[in-house]
Amino acid sequence: MRTYAIVNRKGGVGKTTTAVELAFILATSCEQRVLFIDADSQGDGTALMMGGRTDQLEGAGLAEVLRYDLAYYPDVIYTTDIAGVDILPATEGLGDFELECLLGQERADLNRLRSLLDVIAEDGEYDAVVIDCPPYYSVSCLSALAACDSIIIPADCSAYSTTGMAGLVRQIDNIRRACPQVNVAGVLVTQWHRSSVGEDAVQTLREESPVPIFRTVIRRSDKAVESTWAREPVGNWSPFSAAARDYRAWVAELLEQEGQNHV
Repeated sequence: MRTYAIVNRKGGVGKTTTAVELAFILATSCEQRVLFIDADSQGDGTALMMGGRTDQLEGAGLAEVLRYDLAYYPDVIYTTDIAGVDILPATEGLGDFELECLLGQERADLNRLRSLLDVIAEDGEYDAVVIDCPPYYSVSCLSALAACDSIIIPADCSAYSTTGMAGLVRQIDNIRRACPQVNVAGVLVTQWHRSSVGEDAVQTLREESPVPIFRTVIRRSDKAVESTWAREPVGNWSPFSAAARDYRAWVAELLEQEGQNHV
């Protein structure tokens, strides 16, 4: 079971879209059984995966995993509208738990998520886990980094985004000392459009980045924005749009890089 964490400390670079599309493509095109974990207390990934019907959630989610030593996971995992994808959601309790930890009212154990995923892997329930992380270091984000096999960093072409990425890599190096299994799979350039600025930014990334840059770039597309309003993956909302085709090409590149078969 491979576990991917989608991380960048800067917001608005396509983290949730990338996480959703990765889970969607692995499940539909690659016929894998996928667990999507929403580690962002804003819950955008949860709302999209549940088609906006978050009222179906009964209260338990990632917060309970981080708060308690859980070994029985069916109570915190839900089915989604996407065949082959289940979700460990971000419920309202996640933000409350993060605040309690910040105020010293709760003690964070960063190994609880990893322990639960070890149990799930032992049971053989899923082929892949995709974790959508928040744009800041929190208990949920650090727990995701401690639990994952590979980190994927979406970054747009702005100078601020690439600077933030360099800072993130430094932090990952520190986490790697405690979690040697963590690997940076690469930086995924998102919201790209053909222009001298965009091409120069990608070239600079390829020349100066301390971690790999994926060959595939994700083109900017209005369909990607529309899909968030429709609460659907862009690959389902508009499968022939530029963004959907780019994401499929990127997943193929990712799996090839890891020596996995892909469709």
